[in-house]
Amino acid sequence: MLSTPLLVTWLALATPPPSPAPQAAEASASTPDATSVYSLENGAFVDQALEDLEALEHHAQGLRALQEQISKTRGLYLRKQDVPYTPEEKRTLLTTWAAFSDYFASLELIRQRYWDFVKAPALTQETKHAWGFLLTHGALTTELAHGLTYAELAQGRAQLEVLLDEPSEEYGLPARTFARFKETAIHVSTATQLMTGDAYAEQLRPLFKKTGIVNVRRAVWLLQEMRQNSKVARGKLLQRGPTLFAKAGADVLKDATAHAVFPVQASVAEWMGDTKVKRIGQPLIQREQALALLARMQPGDIVVARQNWYLSNIGLPGFWPHAELYVGTPQDWATFFDGDPEVRAWLKTRRGAPKTLAEHLAREYPAKWATFTAADEHGDAIRVIESISEGVSFTGPEHALHVDYLGVMRPRLRPVDKALAIARAFHLQGRPYDFNFDFFSDSTLVCTELVYKSYVPSQETTGVRIGLVDVAGRRTLPANEFVRLFDSEYGNPERQLDFVAFLDGREQERDAVEGDADAFRRTWRRVKWDIAQQ
Repeated sequence: MLSTPLLVTWLALATPPPSPAPQAAEASASTPDATSVYSLENGAFVDQALEDLEALEHHAQGLRALQEQISKTRGLYLRKQDVPYTPEEKRTLLTTWAAFSDYFASLELIRQRYWDFVKAPALTQETKHAWGFLLTHGALTTELAHGLTYAELAQGRAQLEVLLDEPSEEYGLPARTFARFKETAIHVSTATQLMTGDAYAEQLRPLFKKTGIVNVRRAVWLLQEMRQNSKVARGKLLQRGPTLFAKAGADVLKDATAHAVFPVQASVAEWMGDTKVKRIGQPLIQREQALALLARMQPGDIVVARQNWYLSNIGLPGFWPHAELYVGTPQDWATFFDGDPEVRAWLKTRRGAPKTLAEHLAREYPAKWATFTAADEHGDAIRVIESISEGVSFTGPEHALHVDYLGVMRPRLRPVDKALAIARAFHLQGRPYDFNFDFFSDSTLVCTELVYKSYVPSQETTGVRIGLVDVAGRRTLPANEFVRLFDSEYGNPERQLDFVAFLDGREQERDAVEGDADAFRRTWRRVKWDIAQQ
């Protein structure tokens, strides 16, 4: 069990004030809040922990890649501050900071989810206590190692700090993001949590073994990562502690924000436990709403989707994190494609001169076709191709459309262009997910890359013209860009996308309402981590 001094320290630093009295801590330990992740039964708790462990690993890899990218542009950070940045240099700096902010906020959500591990006693709730500490301290050490490294590079550089603190709709950054980060991350409380957690990690080694955590590959990785990140963070604190902490408050117990390393917005912190636990498998959009959209959708539609507590594309800016290609069913293809002269002419150029798109894809990809034409696990027909963590996948409406926010756009293209896009997506199905967001390789694909490459203009198809953007020195395409394109061309006779539907989630009401084109146009400007949309 956690020793009394360490228990008191953790409760003081890792929970929002007012802190419980030391003598009351043990008494309340066995009664977790009903909305806490610790209220889950052991099996469900471990499943959630494994999911978050996988996410933590991806976030750590993303931060490491960003550090490597920064090393290539280090001169921008070390430049004399009386030399102004060019627009291109500002974009590099802002997209890098936006990506860092995204990773930090994602890690902080994991840390906040498990920080009450001390209320799951090691003697009576061994599994929850061990996993809870591992994820809490693993997220903290990752945040501190990378956060202190970035802060050391950027802090005290007036021009750079002003730039990073400016609000930016384009990159999803609210005002004073960097200042708020410094006020909380660079705080004596975080140093205390680091030291306390490192000491307790050594005490828990027998429990990690007893609960089987040491037999989980990612858990072993995280234990090693914690030691490495702690070493980096400690080095920064010893080397630069007085400078880094110069502007930080020293009274931890009176600091209402000391528990949060990264300043995730208040609405996120308030709803963290309640929404995440109670809404597992319960999106804001009702299944009936998602199914009702099918009558308005057509093969080739571009879908953007968002789930508040399962954000994908961490490290890319923007409110909309995910994009999908709606392909419909073979019955839909018979309606929209098979009678079109240009589609029929294109099919004649394919092997065996098939008469329909379904015949062509069944012949070219028999194994994929068998999967595509089978019902999904919910008994629904497959209608979507999307790139998710499992890879480029066939999914039904339950997975693809039953989310928290959903937007549907229709490319203003000929049927043959859409048929070609679907054929390209079929070809790419089965490729692994691209956690590096590398748009110049087809071996792995991120979600927007699938849509982008399905509709990329060529000699045989008009396609959708949308430019890649520079994010932290890497050419890529956040899903937000599709909505920004729709907004920028709205009302233009030459526009590329038409509005189909928008379901706008309302976190407070736990539902979603239909929005019009004007409401949808504005969504790309929403801050990514502003969960409490009004």
